[in-house]
Amino acid sequence: MSHSHSHALPEKPGRIGLSRLEQGLAVVAVLAGAAALALAFTRGDAPLAWSSYLIGAFYALGLGVFGAAWLAMLYLARGTWSVTMRRIPEAMTAWLLPGGFLAVAVLFGAHSLYHWSHADVVAQDELLTHKAPFLNVTMFTVLVTVSLALWVLFAAALVRTSHAQDREGGIAPSLRNRALSAIFLVVFALTFSIVSFYLLLSLDAHWFSTMFAVVTFTDIMQTGTAFVAVVAGLMVMNGKLPGFLNENHLHSLGKMVFAWTGFWAYIYFCQHMLIWYANIPEETIYFIRRMENGWLPYLVLLPVLKFVVPFLLLVPREAKRNPKRLVPVSLLILFAQFWELYVMVGPAIGHGEEAAHGHLPIIEFVVTLGFVGLFTLVFGWFLRRHDPVPLKDPAIGACLEYHT
Repeated sequence: MSHSHSHALPEKPGRIGLSRLEQGLAVVAVLAGAAALALAFTRGDAPLAWSSYLIGAFYALGLGVFGAAWLAMLYLARGTWSVTMRRIPEAMTAWLLPGGFLAVAVLFGAHSLYHWSHADVVAQDELLTHKAPFLNVTMFTVLVTVSLALWVLFAAALVRTSHAQDREGGIAPSLRNRALSAIFLVVFALTFSIVSFYLLLSLDAHWFSTMFAVVTFTDIMQTGTAFVAVVAGLMVMNGKLPGFLNENHLHSLGKMVFAWTGFWAYIYFCQHMLIWYANIPEETIYFIRRMENGWLPYLVLLPVLKFVVPFLLLVPREAKRNPKRLVPVSLLILFAQFWELYVMVGPAIGHGEEAAHGHLPIIEFVVTLGFVGLFTLVFGWFLRRHDPVPLKDPAIGACLEYHT
């Protein structure tokens, strides 16, 4: 990352933010999501309301923490090709503070979501009693809150150092962020596992999985790179950042989306294959619940949406370089992430005769759109407050000369 500028930089771009149309659509999404959530509550369907809330909250939270994790990965990998689009993941991290509070608020619906939150149920269940030292509201609150706080602190430090480089220049801020990134990724691996265990895995409190954290990690990496691809692709299509962002940068970004799509299929198949091969009741229960009560079509459609279609569409080289092809595929992946969270959360709600049945996720989707709209408003607010390109990063010259 120590390359010097070999030629004059393009003209400094102006601040970038959401257009009025984008702001309007985001506000409409927020209002629609709030209305859908209120409708579920007023109908007396607390499990539907809180499961919809959980899906939306985790969806947006995944985008936020991806921003910090991707920044750290690129600093450590010295990914000079991505320097001019660094503000995108930095802006994504702005969601971590408000998104963290909204995620912890899931606790208000614990009795509707988590079987282990009922003391009488735990007292009569040997397995839940065994897990009680970990699966309890106090541990949930402490561990999830601490994890989210660490994400906020590390993300703020990475972004603050990056912006300090805008003022001071030099390689020192890049080196500091590289060291900080190495520490953060270790912390992230542990804390993300904790957050995904509590928010999602514990919905199926009797289930055991040694791969769940890897699955959810792959989810946010595939979805996060798809979100960056949408934003970067729209910038190229609308002539933003001319001279700083082009089809070569999109190509590498498209290859990352393509790679995470393939990796998701590998991890998801491995989890399914290991559970099927071992045929242990404590593990098979997860997929059995998603094959009963009308859930099977939703389960089968998941790999089609999240792997088969995007993988085939992204195979051609041109699909990764042309924003008119990359953006629609990335939007499909973003929708597929909602679908996966629906398949994770929906069948886990209720037990016995009260078990949830498969249904078109209209309320869940609209509520998730509300969270995405709120995330978009925060994202746009951050972008408008900062210079769109880190012009004093010593790697900017190598980024501008990048060709693939």
